[in-house]
Amino acid sequence: MRSFLLVAALWSGALPAADLRVAVLVQDAAQVSLRGDLVPSSTPGADLVAFTDELAHEICRRIRSRCAFSYVTFGEILPGVEDGSFDLGFGNFLRAPKREKRVAFGEPIFRSASRLVASPATARAFAGKLGQAVTLDNLRGARVAAMEGSKQQEFLDAIAAERELSVVATATTAGAFDALRNGRVDFALLPIRTGYALISHDKSRRFGFVGPAVADHGLGDTVHIILPRQKEALRRSVNQAIAEIRADGTGHRIMRRHFPVILD
Repeated sequence: MRSFLLVAALWSGALPAADLRVAVLVQDAAQVSLRGDLVPSSTPGADLVAFTDELAHEICRRIRSRCAFSYVTFGEILPGVEDGSFDLGFGNFLRAPKREKRVAFGEPIFRSASRLVASPATARAFAGKLGQAVTLDNLRGARVAAMEGSKQQEFLDAIAAERELSVVATATTAGAFDALRNGRVDFALLPIRTGYALISHDKSRRFGFVGPAVADHGLGDTVHIILPRQKEALRRSVNQAIAEIRADGTGHRIMRRHFPVILD
């Protein structure tokens, strides 16, 4: 009978209560190891950390699992899921063939795109050089920051030689924003929600979005939770939880609690 119940649970996608190790993305090195609800609201990207943390806790509650949370940088999440250090990775990952060879992806949780961020003065200066408003498609001869290991960095590296771009990779998105503030770079290329979270909490009010949001070139699509490829029962349970929070509006409420403007 016990074997029958275990098989039934696996086929239904339900998991018995278990300890899961969960990685949650932080936006600034100072937030590492801080619980999401304890991240000071004044710190860079705090809105996105709080959103990701609340979503992670809701998923754990829905799959009836006891979760141990680690608050880590982006570069630690995928390798940690791949080697089994983490069972779930909440890093707002876009799907990509290289990543799918290493980890499994849950169902989409929201959509994302990327945008350039800069000061209005910088945007005007480059527009003068280009003879037109700055967009990602026409940007040339600039220093651009992006988070290391991100699709934004991958895209910039691919076009750097042709466009005469100097790409600065940073450990966190807040690091990319810091590079803007201290003049190390002219622009940062960031996921749109990350950019909003950083811009809205910047006391200097010196920076804003430049050009339209971009979703092609691998810079936007659906965003996912990642997990080990061999944990199919866990993936089914997570997908069921995602479907539930989408159907009952919980996901929308969590998003609007932290992002009052529409960013899709």
